[in-house]
Amino acid sequence: GVGNGAWRPNPDGRLPAGHNGPYQDLETPVRNTSHWLITFVKAFEITGDQRFAQAAHRAVSYLCSNDARPCGATFWHRKNPEKDSCNGLIGQAWTIEALAAAAKALHCDECQRVAESVFMLHPFDADLGLWRRVSVDGSYLSLDGTLNHQIWFAAAGALLLPSQDPRVGERVDRFVQRLVANLKMYPSGLIRHPLVGARPVQRYVVEIARQVVRLPWGAGREAIGRELYRKAIGYHAFNLYALALLHRSVPDDPFWQSVQMKRALRFVGTEEYAQDLQNNRYGYPYNPPGFEVPFALEVFEYGTCAEQERWASQQILLCYDSASRMMCLNTEDPLTHAARLYEATRLPDLSISAKLRG
Repeated sequence: GVGNGAWRPNPDGRLPAGHNGPYQDLETPVRNTSHWLITFVKAFEITGDQRFAQAAHRAVSYLCSNDARPCGATFWHRKNPEKDSCNGLIGQAWTIEALAAAAKALHCDECQRVAESVFMLHPFDADLGLWRRVSVDGSYLSLDGTLNHQIWFAAAGALLLPSQDPRVGERVDRFVQRLVANLKMYPSGLIRHPLVGARPVQRYVVEIARQVVRLPWGAGREAIGRELYRKAIGYHAFNLYALALLHRSVPDDPFWQSVQMKRALRFVGTEEYAQDLQNNRYGYPYNPPGFEVPFALEVFEYGTCAEQERWASQQILLCYDSASRMMCLNTEDPLTHAARLYEATRLPDLSISAKLRG
């Protein structure tokens, strides 16, 4: 139900906003503009066509504008009044990631300055190796309790290196050093979705209320556990992609040779993972594991080129619409999913099979 005209950028550089996939949170154009900026930069690098460079410069102008940062603090990503408007650390990571790419490809010092400034706005707990969220108005919020948000924020910081501010690299290094403690997984090697020990306040509200009305202790926990497992499946490759970005910047840390890292990589080749990704709303229709897994396999030198091609082909087969020439099929949020093509920009030039073999 999305016409071809819906994909076009506005003259001011902004790209059309989606609704945060299955979360149904109305978003500002900041997220999708960030994603498309990376795609425009890559298209310019491949073709040399100045029209892609012009589109990238316009996107940069929007992301550095007052509309994107209305209070001069963090980027305004989300409009849901019941949630933070910065979209935790992940919203900020996506835009920092894009500005870092533009800084290098377009030789844009302003991109680097803005991205570093927003990164350093976030308080960092060096003991825990974790960041707090910062609202769009600049006020400090709590620690971000979602593991993939923390990993992606660290990866975004790593993309800013080398940085004029040495604290950027110091915080990224410390985050990686603490991964052994902070990254927890199921026995299978599947990375858990929340940070261990971090619980939403609503969980306490429900548990205390259950005691008062004398509901069985733990009632409803099974359903919560199932949903967290579904999210973990849908976000496993998303985590691996960000870990791969970190590995490129901090290649010598012992974590990359850890049992945890090896188990997480091994899990993507299991039948359990392949089966549980099917009909998972956080998988192919939202996070594109068909691009994320091959990138991780490439960076960590794990698996074969044929495996990478199979994953990428599956993503295209399920989600690419040849009529609109957009990655917008079988998704709750066509505008956002189309923008997430950008994750493929870091892949080697794989061959995509039009039809998968058995």
